[in-house]
Amino acid sequence: MNLNNSTTPESEQDCAQTPWWFIKSLEDFTSLDISLDVCAAPNTAKCDFYLSPENNAFRQGWGSINWCNPPYSDITPWIKKSYSEAIGGAITLMLIPDKAEVGYTRLARQRADTVIHMPFRLNFLRPDGSEFLDKAGKKQGPKFPVCVYIFTPQGLQMPIRDVYHDFRVGFK
Repeated sequence: MNLNNSTTPESEQDCAQTPWWFIKSLEDFTSLDISLDVCAAPNTAKCDFYLSPENNAFRQGWGSINWCNPPYSDITPWIKKSYSEAIGGAITLMLIPDKAEVGYTRLARQRADTVIHMPFRLNFLRPDGSEFLDKAGKKQGPKFPVCVYIFTPQGLQMPIRDVYHDFRVGFK
C-alpha cells in the first residue's frame, strides 16, 4: 500500500523509526520515562524493552509508560489497544499522522487525554537509522505532519486537551 504517494520504498513505509532526539524531547516535555516500546524491531526500539512482531503487542499487557509509533498503514488497532491499556492504568504516547479528516484521528480524539501538535514535520529515519534520501542523494522531507496522542487513565474521564509544542527547542 503506497501511503500518500510516498517516495519511501514500500518495504520501509511501516518500518520508519522516530529519531532519538524527538524521544528525548518528548520525555523531557512530558516528564515521563518511556519503559516499553510496543511496536518495534530490535534496530528501531526506543528503549531496552520492546515488543516486536514476534511477541505480539495485542496479545499481552503493556508497561506502565509506553511508546508507540504504529505502522501507518493500520493505526486503528493501536489506538484501541492504547485505550484498553489506559483502562488498566497504563500511559501510552503515540505518534500518528495529524489528519483531522480520517477515522483513526476521530477515534484517538475520543479516547486520548492529550494531543500535542507541532510546528514542523518530523523527519523519520530508515529502519537502519540512516536518513531518507532521494535518487540525487538529497534529504527527503516528510509529506505530512504528525502529532503525539497521550492515552492515560485520567484522560478517560475528561475532554481531550490540545497542546502546541516545538520539540526541536533545545534538542535535535
